[in-house]
Amino acid sequence: LPSYFVLSQLFQAQGKVVDAYGTCSSILTQLGETIPDSIDPEVVRAMISETLRKYDEVYCDDWLGKKMEDYTLRYVIRFYGQMATSAFFFKVPNIVAYFVCKGTQLSLENGVCQHTPLVFLQLSSIIMRSGNNIACAHRIAKDAVALSERFNLSDQMAQLSFLFTNAVGHLEWFHAGVQRLRVCFDSALSSGNAEIGFFCALQLVIFSILSGEKELTSLLKDIDYYLHLLETYKSEVSKNYLLSSRETVSMLIDKGEATSIEAKEYLGDANDPGNKFMDTYYCQQVLRNFWLGYGERCRHFAQKGFARIPQGRYFSHIIKFYYGLSLLDMTKKKLNCVRFKEVEEIIESLQVAVEHADSNIRNKLELLQAELHGLGARHNKAVALYNAAIASAKKSKFIHEQGLACERAGLYYKKMGFARDALVHFQQAHACYKEWGSNVKVGAIQRELDGFNSIGTNFI
Repeated sequence: LPSYFVLSQLFQAQGKVVDAYGTCSSILTQLGETIPDSIDPEVVRAMISETLRKYDEVYCDDWLGKKMEDYTLRYVIRFYGQMATSAFFFKVPNIVAYFVCKGTQLSLENGVCQHTPLVFLQLSSIIMRSGNNIACAHRIAKDAVALSERFNLSDQMAQLSFLFTNAVGHLEWFHAGVQRLRVCFDSALSSGNAEIGFFCALQLVIFSILSGEKELTSLLKDIDYYLHLLETYKSEVSKNYLLSSRETVSMLIDKGEATSIEAKEYLGDANDPGNKFMDTYYCQQVLRNFWLGYGERCRHFAQKGFARIPQGRYFSHIIKFYYGLSLLDMTKKKLNCVRFKEVEEIIESLQVAVEHADSNIRNKLELLQAELHGLGARHNKAVALYNAAIASAKKSKFIHEQGLACERAGLYYKKMGFARDALVHFQQAHACYKEWGSNVKVGAIQRELDGFNSIGTNFI
């Protein structure tokens, strides 16, 4: 069993996820488990509900003290966890959820083992994807981490930390997640688990982009370092995702004029619901096109993303934010009640999200509200919310979104004829974007500042 498990891990690391899946399926079948080719969504929903009911019923000190003695059963749970990981890349979500629930239920029914934390974290991710019970997902994830500490699972800590961050990390400060993932990356590579190390690298790159945690040219160097290591380790699973992130960073720096490379992201079949890369691709396209000022393309890819990405995933909140701002830009040019309604719905969604992830969401919510009040000629509320959005972004150290809030405030003051206030906010935006390392945005704000200089100091 250990040898076959290592074989499945090797297949996974080489990007041969179908072979990894097939190995797990073969072993589990020989161990008496039934592996379905497909499963009805209603059956899976009922299975998730039943799993959560068992969890609430069983999880207590008595159960925590009940250790699973059956060696084979422990490996059944481990293979289910690995199979869920492999299935994620090419199977529909129902199949992934089925395997996670099977592994979780076996542990709840038979006791705790060293593989229980992993399937608990996978369960947390499944619940989070549904978006219906965020608090429950967070609780299960924290229970899993506490359980892993009881077992002293030093050899699994990198994988467990990655799974925690991937499932519920966005509910905690993005910067904290980045720091945790850097430690996990080093730990994984030093312990010989390169595949998990590269997943950690990928996640920390995405969190860095979303949070502005690292200056863009430095982040680009980090990505190139990870890509070099991928070639050295001959690991393929995360390569396409890293290339997609690299393309985004390159575009944000200089539209790729001096920072692009020959290797590019590969889309595969964009219409395949099992093609999980498209979720990342659409989110990356929303980011690129919003920051480059391509509003129509931003909205196009946001709508594509909404059709694929589960509402509970942090990508969905990020897409909603930039989509909402892009809708408001359209509305500034031509009033449209439907767009107003869409933005109001996005704001309602972020008001729920901020209850669970204040440090990552508050500044976004306040900026959308400021823009909406500005369009509605509610000047005092707009000013207060622009100031709040700037302060919240600064508190969370989101330097890029602090710059964005300053830029939007500057545009608002310019429209209202408050030239001195506009100038001050454009200067602040310029400083933020320069610190972020985006030559594209620095150039755009510089053109605004040049407009003030051409008009003269009397205007100021």
